[in-house]
Amino acid sequence: MKKGVILFVAVLMFVSGCSSVQKWTGKEETPKSGPEAPNVAYYTFPDIPVPKELAFVREKSFIYETPTVKAGVLVLNGNVEMGSLENYFKVNMIKNGWRFSNSYKYGDVILNFLKDDRASNIRMARDAFTTQVEIWVGPVDRAVSPGVGQSRGNDFK
Repeated sequence: MKKGVILFVAVLMFVSGCSSVQKWTGKEETPKSGPEAPNVAYYTFPDIPVPKELAFVREKSFIYETPTVKAGVLVLNGNVEMGSLENYFKVNMIKNGWRFSNSYKYGDVILNFLKDDRASNIRMARDAFTTQVEIWVGPVDRAVSPGVGQSRGNDFK
């Protein structure tokens, strides 16, 4: 009798352990009823896409807005790998009409984009468990930087 109870408890633990492993690894599948929703969210700026895995940090973000200018800093964080995040912004910012200007890499990653009379700087930094993203958006003075936001081709001929 005692062996039967021990065997029953062991089987019960094994079965419940398998179901929790399935949920933990994300292997549980749900039926798909239509086209998959894109992995994108927008915060304040309708032409700056953000992966849904990043959470908006309201306390560290700010927006300045007038009738003609909207500028500010969006701060987000989440457990996203830096390389895939860098690629995400390079692909999706261009899809939203931004022109890739340049980048800086070493530990942190900084991506710079231009669009019309605005500039966007995206800074990504990774610590042990999370990636923090800062998206800076502001105006560009065309009088100081003529041709900003316009593709000029190869200037080195």
